[in-house]
Amino acid sequence: MRIRLFSATLALVLACSANSQTPAADGSAPAPDANARAAATAFVVKFHVKPGQNAAFEQAFREMQNGVRAKEPGNVYYDLFVTTDDPQTYVIVERYRDASAVAAHGKTEHAAKLLATLRDLTEGRPEAQRLVLVAPK
Repeated sequence: MRIRLFSATLALVLACSANSQTPAADGSAPAPDANARAAATAFVVKFHVKPGQNAAFEQAFREMQNGVRAKEPGNVYYDLFVTTDDPQTYVIVERYRDASAVAAHGKTEHAAKLLATLRDLTEGRPEAQRLVLVAPK
């Protein structure tokens, strides 16, 4: 059951954005009713890594990051952080140019490989937060 929940959570994050509208290109906030339909193009995903699995988790992430860098031109960034208060808690912060780039990310071979690997390295469900760009730099 844990494996199904884990896979379903990550798949849901990616699928929810695939057919939505993107935010305004000029960085302006969408109208309130459009904001509810706007595509999430950034995500913050938190994982709790099993004790003793930090190095394996970081290696799996680096392999994923290499795949994103080489094969996903629609990715803006895909970064891994570890929290200062818990060395077992990692956070991935990722951003894409548009909803189609998000959809493409979820269909890659390197994403499927990471999902399979993380099942053995993490505890509990990942916590995913979808973000809609309102004002770029």
